[in-house]
Amino acid sequence: MKSTSLVLGALLAGAACAGPHAAAQTIERSVPISAIDDGAGGFNAHFGDGFAAAQSGGSFIDVFTFDVAGLPFDAAASVTSSILNSPSDKDLRITALSLYRYDPATMAIIGPAISGIDQTGFGADATDSWALAAYSLPAGAYAVRVDGLVQGSGGGSFGADLTVSPVPEVPGFALLLAGLACGALVRRRLTAAA
Repeated sequence: MKSTSLVLGALLAGAACAGPHAAAQTIERSVPISAIDDGAGGFNAHFGDGFAAAQSGGSFIDVFTFDVAGLPFDAAASVTSSILNSPSDKDLRITALSLYRYDPATMAIIGPAISGIDQTGFGADATDSWALAAYSLPAGAYAVRVDGLVQGSGGGSFGADLTVSPVPEVPGFALLLAGLACGALVRRRLTAAA
């Protein structure tokens, strides 16, 4: 009888310890970005996400998708968390920011991802801040991915922004004219020197 009580007590204690960890799961969301045309062939976007206290102890992966057609483009993105401090730690912590091209049919990543740089300041109450920049990317379907942890009892939120601008193409005839002008200047200097 005593060994049965001991086994039952151990099972209950194990279940109690496993309870919070079993509830802690990864929250995954994928949302298209609403872009605002900048009038110069690119766009700007503001987006983010929020988490409730009930999601504390979990991690999250938020994927924000967008398409770029036409010319190669440059992109810059940043993300900042809000600060709500529970007694033990920051309620929301950003752990990664990345930009990558993907196949919309399979959601498979195409090529390498561009990783963001953690620019979070020092101190216990520093706001999480990440940024990235990418240049001369080919047109296609892209995603900005934000990873993080919901740690405290206050939940939390983050805000992000994205700027996309086309890389201007230098017209072929402009390069031809520049080459001809350089050749004419060299010829004129050689003639003057002789």
